[in-house]
Amino acid sequence: LANHLLLAVEQNQSWQRQESIIQLVGAGSEYVPLDENQILPRIFSLLPKLNFCNSSIINATLMVLGQYSSWLGHHQETLQNCVHLCINALSNPELIQSASIALKELTMENRMYMSKYLNDIFPIIKNVLENVHVQPNDRIRCVAIIGYILSAYASKIVIDHLNILLAPEVNKLLAYLSETNVDQNTILRKQNICTTLSFISVLITTIGYCGDQSDVDDNDQQQKAAENISEIPEV
Repeated sequence: LANHLLLAVEQNQSWQRQESIIQLVGAGSEYVPLDENQILPRIFSLLPKLNFCNSSIINATLMVLGQYSSWLGHHQETLQNCVHLCINALSNPELIQSASIALKELTMENRMYMSKYLNDIFPIIKNVLENVHVQPNDRIRCVAIIGYILSAYASKIVIDHLNILLAPEVNKLLAYLSETNVDQNTILRKQNICTTLSFISVLITTIGYCGDQSDVDDNDQQQKAAENISEIPEV
């Protein structure tokens, strides 16, 4: 697959051809050992050279990044070259689903390493969460991403960001609960309440996440992360 992908890139073959190879790479993700360092580095080094002229091939590439989140955690020199593809894709409505899936997997598996991207990710996700046209599942994944990243930080930074994220959701919840005309749009009202509660629940749960990490030294990483964030990014 690495040779086929290299040939497709060098010969500028169609994006459909390149996409099919990328999908095959993703299909084998469960069977690749974490210490594999011969083939996958070659494949991932070719990703920036793909013919990203269509949202389909970008979506396929993003999904592969999510599928290899554990492997990327053990090869951070490769991970750092892939992160911004996911971050930038969050702003595109055609890519937000695959981008949020990939970024959620990457942050869950590598929260200590990914914590240094808080200032890059937070303003983008805040804009996504404020967009009324974003689907509920995409919003939930985006808030999970922020939660996993914040789980690597000290409580002061967490609380500062919670104040920004939770205030609009709490206000929504209070508005839904205070509606007096309960006979109309009852189903929609219940859906809105459940979605808002899910948002809050996921945010709190992911902030408290302490799963297995790929990082060599969590304490050192956390200290560095805290030092790199002196204030909340301007939004």
